[in-house]
Amino acid sequence: MYRLGGVPVAPLDDLRAAWMSTDPIMLAWERVSTPQVVVGGAAATAVHECGDINPVPYRLITRRRRQTQRTDIAYSRRLLDSRDVVVVGGLPVTSIERTIADLVDEIGDLSLVGDVMADATRGERAVDFERLGLLLDPYAARYGHPRGDGSALLEQLRRSAGIDDVAAARALVQRPAIGAALAEIVSREVAEQLRTIVARLQTQLPGDADLPDIERMFTPALTKQNHLVSEIADTVLAPAVHRHREQMDQPTETIAAQLSTPTRSHRTVQQKGEEQ
Repeated sequence: MYRLGGVPVAPLDDLRAAWMSTDPIMLAWERVSTPQVVVGGAAATAVHECGDINPVPYRLITRRRRQTQRTDIAYSRRLLDSRDVVVVGGLPVTSIERTIADLVDEIGDLSLVGDVMADATRGERAVDFERLGLLLDPYAARYGHPRGDGSALLEQLRRSAGIDDVAAARALVQRPAIGAALAEIVSREVAEQLRTIVARLQTQLPGDADLPDIERMFTPALTKQNHLVSEIADTVLAPAVHRHREQMDQPTETIAAQLSTPTRSHRTVQQKGEEQ
């Protein structure tokens, strides 16, 4: 493999050269769409920039059996699920979930693997813990957990990484894209709930109901909602929920006022009729 003289040196040049040398006939970008060779193991952590594990020899996962006399490459034959392969920096590499599970199998030192997981949950990155738990199922018994209980092994790994659900969720919500998506979801759910309340009130209100009657009908639903909102706010979604709780006050008052106006007009007309 050769580098043009004017091209600057990059941290993953050796790994990239090793991967490119596995199929020198095809250009690199031609192999990314349907990769026959995928970077895995400790080498994958270098691509993901997680942990501090020596990536050499580079673990390369192939669909067919391959051998080499090179000391810087180690081949593994395995069929990977499409969900377990991603492209990072132009290199096909095992997903962070697949990488962590493979390290649990290959290295066995959960403190080192925990460092990889800790780095993987920082910044804009995210780990699919549900998927990771499934991938850890085959290794649970090896670490003293019930056979096939990847969730228990995942919890042990999370403790080693110093990760808890609340902290991970708070970090997730702070990401601009995810925070905006949550805000949209909450707004949509609030609007739907308010429409449901209005529809029920319109069919259930007697003709002579007044504002206190409406408020009493609102109370059970709002009490349950506020209780749920409080539970969420106390744990993870405090910023987003607080904004939407404030935004809900005005629509609720507006709906109650709109529903009470025709009722009061009806009673006024009825009272005038009685007086005449």
